[in-house]
Amino acid sequence: MKRRDFLTSAGYTTLSLGLSGTACSSARSTLTKGQSFFEVSLAQWSLHKALFAKEMDNLDFAARAKNEFGIQNIEYVNQFFKDKAKDKDYLREMDNRAKDLGVKQLLIMIDGEGGLGDIDSKQRKMAVENHYKWVEAAKFFGCHSIRVNAFGVGSAQDVQQAAIDGLGSLALFAKDFDINVLVENHGGYSSDGKWLAGAMSQINLKNSLGW
Repeated sequence: MKRRDFLTSAGYTTLSLGLSGTACSSARSTLTKGQSFFEVSLAQWSLHKALFAKEMDNLDFAARAKNEFGIQNIEYVNQFFKDKAKDKDYLREMDNRAKDLGVKQLLIMIDGEGGLGDIDSKQRKMAVENHYKWVEAAKFFGCHSIRVNAFGVGSAQDVQQAAIDGLGSLALFAKDFDINVLVENHGGYSSDGKWLAGAMSQINLKNSLGW
């Protein structure tokens, strides 16, 4: 089965679980032949081995997604252009390549910029500010979000309180750029759904979400 046919079929199957036969048939009729019910995005991490091995250049990611996999939505990982966050010429080249192909740039996954749940207030503030440039880059690309980590070392309660402050401060900054801050359950305390939900509920900003 071709990838596109599989996605179309999967979309109909998922839809049918929650809708009546009539509603499902109606929804099916609104799709043209070969069109899937949902859109798929490709995370850059899916190609991390080739990128780390220098077998693929970051600038070619959009083209690989579109031409090799038939995917028109992409998610960046900051590690693959870590020193380019403020390089407007480089970002413009990335943006132009994606747009020339009709590829949508959805988000940037952020790692290595410090712990947003660091219990040391100075280190936490630095981590928050380290993320600012990625918020600005995401806005430049027309992304809807950045993905961050709520990392910190200490007791669950202390790290949670620090994360509420760090994530809240970052989300407040990102709000002015219409960028969402998505927190991944990505190791440490954040892998505890109850812990993460408790932190996110106390931030209480529409653009700050657990993911």
